[in-house]
Amino acid sequence: MATPYIVIGCPTTGGGQVISGNSHFLIEGLAIACVGDKATCPKHNTVATVITGDPHRQVFGKAAARANDALSCGCRLLPMQNLVVGDNPASTGSSSTQTNSNRVQDRLLANDLDDYGVKFQLLDRSTGQPLSEQYFKLVSPDGKTVEGFTDENGYTALIETGKEAQEVDLTTFDLSQPMQSWE
Repeated sequence: MATPYIVIGCPTTGGGQVISGNSHFLIEGLAIACVGDKATCPKHNTVATVITGDPHRQVFGKAAARANDALSCGCRLLPMQNLVVGDNPASTGSSSTQTNSNRVQDRLLANDLDDYGVKFQLLDRSTGQPLSEQYFKLVSPDGKTVEGFTDENGYTALIETGKEAQEVDLTTFDLSQPMQSWE
């Protein structure tokens, strides 16, 4: 039986929604969620982690999240679409053709990636809700700087780091406290 895969924006049984995913693998234009991605959980007042996924559908080494997979808070993921990427039957037989095509697909996706980039999502610690209109400054190791304000979903702009993954410095202001004197 086909099980829908989970993307950013899918609801959870705790009243939250998925807030992170892999933007290099899209379903209906939305990034697919995998083990390790995050979802808000108002029921448990936390940002939970996806802890189970499809062992037969790896997206850059992480199991893709499916409808009814578990979150670290105990809630479950719910679909918002019926599109499936693959149908993994419950039989114990193996299909080397499907496995080989998955490997080829993963290699093709990896080869299509020319540059690395980083963006961050700012979330309220107590509610897990995105922080929009928050100032940020991103600085790459080569000194490239991107400044701006987070979007309505709390995301910064993307800063490209080139052909290798690199650390990026993120600077924000803690607006929960009065600012220190600059003198």
